Amino acid sequence: MTSSVLQTSTRRLGVLAAPLLALATLGLAAPAHADAAPSVTVLCDSGNSVWSCDAYATGGSGNYSYSWSAVSNAGFFSGRTAPSAYGPCRTNLAATLQVTVTDNGTGASVTQQGRFFCYAIAP
Repeated sequence: MTSSVLQTSTRRLGVLAAPLLALATLGLAAPAHADAAPSVTVLCDSGNSVWSCDAYATGGSGNYSYSWSAVSNAGFFSGRTAPSAYGPCRTNLAATLQVTVTDNGTGASVTQQGRFFCYAIAP
């Protein structure tokens, strides 16, 4: 009785594995996004003459490095090499920051700017 159960399971496994093996042979089993270049979205906010920005990277290998720089009317407290950064900004002026995200697995990089108005909240 045990041998007939094993034979049935072995046959089912072979039937299920055949299409997967065919896809792997054609190279279709790898995720489609694995070779895609990374992309990044930047979201910024400000208040009390301080800004904060977050970079959301997708695509590529998923292992990223970050490099932030101030383009206009902003400085840094911290986060120049992290997904999130913050710092001071010049009150009542538009400010621009830039982040470059590098995919550590492929070496591909993408640059995006974050723009915002530097608000001062009244006491």
